[in-house]
Amino acid sequence: MSTSHEASDKLAEGITQFLRAKVGSDVGIAGEFARLQGGFDTDTYSFSVDNAPPNLPKHLVLRHFRHAGEAPRVVRESAIQNAAASAGHAVPAVPVDSSNELLVGRPFLLMERLPGTNLGELLMTDQTYIQKFPSVMAKLQAGLHRLDTTKLRAHLDASGVDLESMKPTRMLQATTAIADATGLHDLIELSQWLTENFPVQPENPAIIHGDLHPLNILMHEGKVSGLIDWATSMFTHPEYDIAVSRTILSIGPPEDIGIPKDELTKMLLWGEAEYMKECHALQTLDDALIDYYSVFRITHAYAKVLGHKHGVDLPYVDNDGYAWDRPDMYDFIKKLVGETTGIEMVSK
Repeated sequence: MSTSHEASDKLAEGITQFLRAKVGSDVGIAGEFARLQGGFDTDTYSFSVDNAPPNLPKHLVLRHFRHAGEAPRVVRESAIQNAAASAGHAVPAVPVDSSNELLVGRPFLLMERLPGTNLGELLMTDQTYIQKFPSVMAKLQAGLHRLDTTKLRAHLDASGVDLESMKPTRMLQATTAIADATGLHDLIELSQWLTENFPVQPENPAIIHGDLHPLNILMHEGKVSGLIDWATSMFTHPEYDIAVSRTILSIGPPEDIGIPKDELTKMLLWGEAEYMKECHALQTLDDALIDYYSVFRITHAYAKVLGHKHGVDLPYVDNDGYAWDRPDMYDFIKKLVGETTGIEMVSK
C-alpha cells in the first residue's frame, strides 16, 4: 500500500510533466500536495509552483476526479468557471486546459487557489458568521441568477459541452431509469409524479451552482472570495438552486461537527428560515417550484442510493462515499415526499 508521501510524489511528478509540456520547462512543484477538506466526489489538493510564468498562478488547486469516465466534467467545469471568473464573479479560474489528459489514470483540472477559509469552518470558530451566513448564501445566489446566460451557453456549446446534460431533464431520466430497474413501487410512483409535474423550462435559464452551502463558499476579510465546486451546475429555474440549498440546510452536515444535536438543530432551523426570507427579499420566487425541486433533487439522490443497494447496473447509481448516502436520509425523504406529494416512501 502506498503512503501519502508516495502518493504526493506521484501527483507531483505527473503535474510537473503536464505543466512543463503546457507552459514551459522551467516550471516545478514547490513542496508537497496538501489534502483539502470536502471534495466528496474528487480528491482535492493545494500546491504551489516554482518559476510560474505570468499566465499561471503560483498557488493552485488540483481536482482529481475519482473515475476515469468523468473526463467530460473537466471540459464543463473548466468552461463554466472561466466564463464566470471572466465576468467578474468570485470563481476560481482554470488557467491550463487539461481536457483529454489523465493524472495517475484519472481526469483532473487545475484551478487558481483563491484566498480565504470556507464558511463552514468559520461557523465553527467565529460566532459572528452564524448571523451572516443565510444572507451570504442568498446574496451570492441572487447575483448568479441575475446573469443573462445566453453568451455563457453559447460559449459552453462551442467548447464541446453537451448542454442537454446540463438540464434537469437529465436527472429526471436517471431517476426514472433507476426506479424502473429496481422495480420498487414507491420509487416508480414518485418518478411518475415528478414526470407528470415537471415544470416547463425557461427559454433563458439561470446558471445554477447546484450545491451552494457553507463548505463551498470561501470568505476572506469578511467578504466572499470564492464559490467553489461547480460539479453539479446546470441551467434551469433559480428555484432549483434555492431548493437544493434549503434541503442541505434542513438535513445538516453529514458528520458530527462537535455541536450538541439540539443546539445544531435549532441553529439549522433558524438558518433555513432566515435564508428563505433573504431569498424572497432578493428574488421573485415561486414557492411551488421550490417545493417541487426539493422533492426532485432529494428523489434523484435517494434513487442513486437505492440503485446502489439493490445492485442496479447503471452508470449513474451512487459510488462508495456518495455524500447523500447517509443513515438519516430515509426519515428526511419520507417526511418531505409525504408532505409534498402524498406518496408514502417505504423502500430503504
